[in-house]
Amino acid sequence: MKPPSRRRQLPARSSVAPFNRERGSVLFAVFILAVVMAGVLAGVITYVSQSVRIERRSNFRCEATYVADYAFEKAFESLNALVEQDYTALPNIAQTTAVTNLGTAPTGAFSAAQGYTWKSFLTVPLENGAITGAHTSFNPAKGSYKFLTVAEFDRTVPSLGAPVRTQFQREWGYVLTPLFQYAIFYNTDMELFPGASFVVGGRVHSNGRVHVGTSATIQFRDHVSQVNGITNNYHPLDPRAPGSPGAAITYDRGPAITTTREDPPGISTLNTSDSNTNNDGPRELIEISDYMHADPNAGSRLFTKSGLKVLVNTTGAGWAAASGHVVAANSRLFVTQDGTTVPGTDPLATYLNTMFAAGTMKDFRESATLTTIDLDVGKVTAGYMAGGLPQQIPSTNKWPNNSSVPAALKNQPIPVALRGKNLWNGILYVADITHGFGHRTAVRITNGSELPDGSKASSPQAGLTVVSQNAAYIVGNYNAGGSPPVNSGSDLAAANAVSGYTVQPAAVIADAVTIVSANWISSNYNGVSSFSSRTPVNTTINTAFISGIVPSDGANYSGGVENYMRLLEDWSGKRLTYYGSIINLFASAQATAPWQNTGVYYNAPGRNWYFDVNFLDPNKLPPGTPILRSLKRGQWVQIQ
Repeated sequence: MKPPSRRRQLPARSSVAPFNRERGSVLFAVFILAVVMAGVLAGVITYVSQSVRIERRSNFRCEATYVADYAFEKAFESLNALVEQDYTALPNIAQTTAVTNLGTAPTGAFSAAQGYTWKSFLTVPLENGAITGAHTSFNPAKGSYKFLTVAEFDRTVPSLGAPVRTQFQREWGYVLTPLFQYAIFYNTDMELFPGASFVVGGRVHSNGRVHVGTSATIQFRDHVSQVNGITNNYHPLDPRAPGSPGAAITYDRGPAITTTREDPPGISTLNTSDSNTNNDGPRELIEISDYMHADPNAGSRLFTKSGLKVLVNTTGAGWAAASGHVVAANSRLFVTQDGTTVPGTDPLATYLNTMFAAGTMKDFRESATLTTIDLDVGKVTAGYMAGGLPQQIPSTNKWPNNSSVPAALKNQPIPVALRGKNLWNGILYVADITHGFGHRTAVRITNGSELPDGSKASSPQAGLTVVSQNAAYIVGNYNAGGSPPVNSGSDLAAANAVSGYTVQPAAVIADAVTIVSANWISSNYNGVSSFSSRTPVNTTINTAFISGIVPSDGANYSGGVENYMRLLEDWSGKRLTYYGSIINLFASAQATAPWQNTGVYYNAPGRNWYFDVNFLDPNKLPPGTPILRSLKRGQWVQIQ
């Protein structure tokens, strides 16, 4: 046997220690990674948390703009109601802060329970960029005036910690514009669909929607604005709707713009929810105030503003006017500006009576014969020039005994009640108070070639504004000095007044306005039933108009702007030249027969119509020109 081997076997190499070292390295790496990841995750969480917080704050600030907008609209309504209370002055800071303050803040819509704490809510007058106690340069006839509203509030949300405070400011512009500085102004929807080319030379505005179209051409040379849009389609209540005659329309000053309402003077909305008859819409402008009720329109009502009021009764019994004045049967009552009655036997009443006459007018559109009070403007102007229409009745016991007054008044006694009373300011109110369905009445304006020129020191107001709650009829050339050059020849741009005569500021404001030529009286067209036999002569009218219309009603077209002036003759081949301003504020209440197509009671003239640019000069506006009021929303900004 061989002896056993002497080689020593080496022990097997252990793998336990290296494995433990590797596992420790891995755990350490995992730990480091976990720490890093935890840090990253914490950073992400912090970032997300901060982002959420920032986003929430941003959202709340965004929400704040809606809150501010709500508050501003509330302030707008309060300020608008305030400025409408008095048209002769602007509200001062005591008045504006009385209606806009923390007590009137919109805490109901945005309450403390929702986390809102109102810090400031007020409206103040603003002048030359600074807050003022009251505007110092207010002119009730024109201008633009600023107000400022501040809205500040905190919004508390538990998850956000500190409250979010926001402050906003917004300006309001109160703009006053003489109504006759518009070529065309409609308080409701306006329709214009002429059959011949039509040019509008001044600004146009509708507080409703404008419907305009033509198969010829229409050119607007100045700005056109509206509240509810503009379309080339017929009005939905036009029986020709839907459709359009065409859209050959040009806007020289750019497309029509949408804007806010331009409110006429007085209460602009009809209120039939109470017994007060003095707050029934814009027609109050021409109506006699009811003395039995408070009059919210007293500051703008032309009956109140007129220097001389003539109340007429053409019935066989005494009649009481809404104003409380009682007019004897078949007579006229003359009233001064403050409502004092001129006694019927007084020399002044006798003298004024010479300026009026009784008449009749056959209106073939209305299919009615109207009893008219005929106003002889020529005699009014002659009386003015003779000194018989002073701004103020002398405060002495007698009229002057010299040539400064007409012979009929010279050295005549003046009743104590009349001494010193205001009599003439260029606004003449004339109305037959007995109008009714069985007794239709109107005012007919005759001999109106020349108007008072303001040259009398005792009565410096130039021009004439005739106002009536009845329909008005103008006979022949008006405020043109006679028959002007434009009435003859082919030059449509020829002078609209005779040489030597200066066109005076003038307006006719009535329930409706109808134009007839001088032939109406001279040829006695009242008795001519065939319209083709009622032939006019070329006529020129230089006056602004405020008149009612008969709106489109589904069965009848209103006639549109092109038929705003009502006609009763066969004007084919004849020319009607017009310089003025066309204003519609209300629907007619007395002359209510709808317009009918040509060939029934009239044929259309060659319309040579122009906006009277003299009205752009405040010194050349007609007496008593109504003023449009518009509170416009201005810029707003977030301060905090």
